[in-house]
Amino acid sequence: MNRVLHCAVLAFALLAAPASAQHSGSNPHDHDHPPGPNGGRVEGAGAWHAELVTQAETVSVYLSDGNGKPLPVDGFSAVAILKSGGKATRILLNPEGGRLTGKAETALGERPSGAVRISAPGGAAASARFD
Repeated sequence: MNRVLHCAVLAFALLAAPASAQHSGSNPHDHDHPPGPNGGRVEGAGAWHAELVTQAETVSVYLSDGNGKPLPVDGFSAVAILKSGGKATRILLNPEGGRLTGKAETALGERPSGAVRISAPGGAAASARFD
């Protein structure tokens, strides 16, 4: 129950907070990014860049360093909370083929909004917001 409550609070906070409140401008990763090498949207996530690619129900997140060099995702995990068509959905993402991936219950459309919370094997964690 405590985990469910924690996830619900995190989802609400990520989806309700305005993007301007999450980007202070002092972070070196706060800038516009061109589309990623996989055709997705790229946003800063702590020390990483996260590229979000959605296709029907499939959600993929590719990680790279600040220079765009792909990072191995073995041992990483993530949770995507994405909103499409007015409904938010929570998708667990696990390493597969050089990316973190999972499936939503329904198709998400081309540009769902929301956030991805990424956890590294050593315990470091960061979020990327996609508006």
